[in-house]
Amino acid sequence: MEINKIIITNLPAFYKINLFNKISECEKIFVVFTGKTAEVRNEDFFKKDLIKFDYIDLSGRSSSIKYLLLLKLLITANYKELVIGGWDEPLLYIAAFFSPKKKNSVIVESSIYESQTQGLKAEIKKFFLKRQNCAYASGKSQIQLLKALGFNGAIKKTKGVGIFNYVNQPVYEGRKNVKDFLYVGRLSEEKNLSLLMRVFSQLADFNLHIIGFGPLEKHLKSTAPKNVKFYGSIDNNKLHIYYTNFDVLLLPSKSEPWGLVVEEALNNGMPVIASNKVGCVDEVLVDGYNGLVFTLDDNSDDNLRNTILQIADIITYNKFRHNISDMDFSKISDEQVKIYTR
Repeated sequence: MEINKIIITNLPAFYKINLFNKISECEKIFVVFTGKTAEVRNEDFFKKDLIKFDYIDLSGRSSSIKYLLLLKLLITANYKELVIGGWDEPLLYIAAFFSPKKKNSVIVESSIYESQTQGLKAEIKKFFLKRQNCAYASGKSQIQLLKALGFNGAIKKTKGVGIFNYVNQPVYEGRKNVKDFLYVGRLSEEKNLSLLMRVFSQLADFNLHIIGFGPLEKHLKSTAPKNVKFYGSIDNNKLHIYYTNFDVLLLPSKSEPWGLVVEEALNNGMPVIASNKVGCVDEVLVDGYNGLVFTLDDNSDDNLRNTILQIADIITYNKFRHNISDMDFSKISDEQVKIYTR
């Protein structure tokens, strides 16, 4: 079996499938889904029925069977490149050390903000990176991580972690006021939602709408001010309704490797406020162009509150909406595919 790329990743998330489908239009690929789960997701987050490439799904198999099947593939396949989707499970290390270094590449989506660069875990990553010839880094903070870990191979910036289900950009329509803010994502500690609760308790003239579920749901609901509404889980194919009906997406994360919701919101014409710890800042979200970036520090509450008041200025807000209407997300996705296939 002759293959341009063998790609190893954890799960058939829809945005990864979209990316791999596009790559498979340019060259022969074979994808190994390891089945490693990180967190609970909506059912429509995984879309195996959309797959247009050859693959094997190792979900539900024992570790020994997974190792045997992967090694058999690497022995029998005539491949040019092995693309390893991260460094967070033993199977990926086995692949890296069994495959020749000159064929090995790694996808780096962890950022300098949440990934350790000192200590035992960092040393293990450095050891792993010595087996990589090339790294596909999604953005600036991922490149900073690679350099902090001493990686000396080629680095290709992809400016993305996959291809979301983009739509044609909405025609620009100015709005008369900005009152409704939206959060979409996990209700968990790293998302920094307690910051939103504190700030919106001081901004009674604005509303915060929260979509998602997670371990902090009960606590957040018990501490939320009256201008915060929870919607629970919403299917991915229905999120566009909320992006278009509300005014601004908020992503205040303490650490966020990328932030696919930022791309989704922008694609639906919605300006974004994100913390400086979000991976797609400067890659997709550009401060002062299509949204605003605030700094997480000892004055985070004031920083976020002032940023919300700044974007609520209707001239500023409509300028962002106008700029967003000129963004070409099909071109952005094509550029990501080119990085993997050139």
